[in-house]
Amino acid sequence: MIKAPTVPASPLRGRYLIRNPALNAWLRLLDTAVTPFARPELRRPTERPRRLLIAIGGHLGDAVIATSVLPALARWSPETELGMLLPSSARVVVDGHPRLRWIHAVDHWKTSRSTQRLIAKWSRYRSTRRCALREIAAVGYDVAIDLYAYYPNMARLLRSAGIPVRIGYRSGGCGPLYTRAIDWNFTHEHTAIQHLRLLGALDPDFVERIAASDLRYDLPPLDAADRVDTDTVLDSAGLDRGGFVVLHPGTGAAHKAWPMAHWRELAARLRADEHRVVVTGTGIAEAKIAKGILQDIPDGVNWCGQLSWREFRGVMYAARAVVGVDSVAVHVAAGDGTPCVAIMPGVNDIDQWRPLGERCAVVTNLTPCAPCFRNTGCAMMECIREVSVDAVLQTLGTLVELRDARAAVPLAGRV
Repeated sequence: MIKAPTVPASPLRGRYLIRNPALNAWLRLLDTAVTPFARPELRRPTERPRRLLIAIGGHLGDAVIATSVLPALARWSPETELGMLLPSSARVVVDGHPRLRWIHAVDHWKTSRSTQRLIAKWSRYRSTRRCALREIAAVGYDVAIDLYAYYPNMARLLRSAGIPVRIGYRSGGCGPLYTRAIDWNFTHEHTAIQHLRLLGALDPDFVERIAASDLRYDLPPLDAADRVDTDTVLDSAGLDRGGFVVLHPGTGAAHKAWPMAHWRELAARLRADEHRVVVTGTGIAEAKIAKGILQDIPDGVNWCGQLSWREFRGVMYAARAVVGVDSVAVHVAAGDGTPCVAIMPGVNDIDQWRPLGERCAVVTNLTPCAPCFRNTGCAMMECIREVSVDAVLQTLGTLVELRDARAAVPLAGRV
């Protein structure tokens, strides 16, 4: 019998969201070194900012979640012009967004998922940083809000850009470089609500006026051209809108993966219930996974690496339902109102990272050690590997029935 490890009360170590002791110590030293350069804000601004920059690090899913602040900011100060700073790989999430006038990109070497060598990632970081600094300085922002609570954040870049009011969490390091640094506190609130609390630094009543139920992802709308492109993609595979289920098995971290055998069983049972199966993803590795999932389904569709971002969104919107793991796919489905099931491990607090939407549900295997807050999980990963196909189908069937009570063929018909 394996004894479950003690569950930590919080992912924090001290004030930082870094559990690696060496990196945690380095951040403490770094904060000590930059403290003499700190220029704390002496008072709150009495006027609404003319131009405000929202910064978000991480990956595609983080950018989707960050869009939840845009409607709240628009209601709070309709006259404020907004810009966003994020990794170039996540820029597709907000390109063409009607609420954003400017979009800037910087690619930090640590969060890059490129297969390039470290020296190439470092060179890319330096060049994109220089470009972002020029762009940001040219705009002349009054306020910047760094939503990313983890390392690496944008604190140094925002200070170098000369933005007079800079708000962010201390938990990612370089807190003294913000003019208003805020402690990150562990709660079970969704990350979108944590973002909203940062906005409260601008206006103490901000959080109270925006109900949690009002929070949603705010992705750029799909237009008529996107619909035509989506129809073309669907026609190429003989698919009808609402007549297929998307499976998205890929994840940015191997320990968050659901076993291949489960995906194959899920696909087979969906097809037996007369639902076409589409598998999406990106990269060679995920294309191989998709091929394995569909090997016994002759009319299954493998679109790994074959869809543009807008086509991907169009397919997600047209799907009857989406099943994915802890990745951007479930957040995109949630943002576009498509029923989705997220199969999530217990390495992080699920309430913080679940897809935000009424037609979304999370399936996990509750274990005594969850959440463990381990960056690479554990050897067993029972929290996700032991999630049953029956549990996924039952949850999926409930969501689809809520969307369309007239559905003749329930997704959970074989459970």
